[in-house]
Amino acid sequence: MSTIEFDDNLLTHVEEMDKQHMRLVALLNNVYELLKEGKKEEAIELFKREILSYVEYHLSEEEKFMEKIGYPELDHHRKVHDMFRREIYNLAPYMEKGDPKAFREALSYVWGWLYNHIAKTDKKYGIYAKEKGLI
Repeated sequence: MSTIEFDDNLLTHVEEMDKQHMRLVALLNNVYELLKEGKKEEAIELFKREILSYVEYHLSEEEKFMEKIGYPELDHHRKVHDMFRREIYNLAPYMEKGDPKAFREALSYVWGWLYNHIAKTDKKYGIYAKEKGLI
């Protein structure tokens, strides 16, 4: 695992969504830095306290945006979000109990999912919005 560089691959060109994605990447990078410094408990707390709630906020905002622009793939995108939520929420109780394996799984899952989801799936609504003259 290493830090994620927020580059053009992660831009949707929807300003608010890009800002939220940047925030998520920054939070994940902060967790990584804490782990690298040997501050495991702080990293776990940051992940539980900040990332999980911010992810939920972001997914909700993203879905509202897609509704607003009449994005034709909204239902599919919402299902992808729901699968992500289920995975994280299944691990959350174990993280609350201090299970290090659950934390590693959740962190790894969020890390990989976030990058791939933005670079592949989220870019599509940005392209759609631009083609329709909505951004």
